[in-house]
Amino acid sequence: MLNFSDGTVFATGRAQYLDHDAGAAEGSAKVFVEIAPHGFDGLVLAQLDTGAPWSVLNTEIANALGILAGDGEIKTISTRLGTFTGRLEEATITILAEGGASLEVNARVFVSLDWPGQTFLGYSGLLERIRFGVDPQASHFYFGGYAQE
Repeated sequence: MLNFSDGTVFATGRAQYLDHDAGAAEGSAKVFVEIAPHGFDGLVLAQLDTGAPWSVLNTEIANALGILAGDGEIKTISTRLGTFTGRLEEATITILAEGGASLEVNARVFVSLDWPGQTFLGYSGLLERIRFGVDPQASHFYFGGYAQE
């Protein structure tokens, strides 16, 4: 799909991203990609947020995965919606490809019973574990295997 100049694979999957979510309160352009959390019945439109310290699953998804009342590490996050205390839990998330191969990621995600927002794909625990790139002219999100240590 995408390669480095030496031929090494950079990305094995490509997805068309949306730059608006009709259900989101804020109207400015963002990057939204479709994911499938393992154990959740349905697809989820998640906002890519490289500035977020963790990926955040909304309460419906976290509850369906059985991790909302987990025993992971307690964390507090500060967001534009306020400050929330929750836990870091493990979840398997598939980033869905329209071209190439979808990518399954074992992610560390933040969940909180009090979280009123949508689902975000943040840097720590998920995006740091993959390679990714964005082509804004074509609205393509490219992704691939775990980054090399």
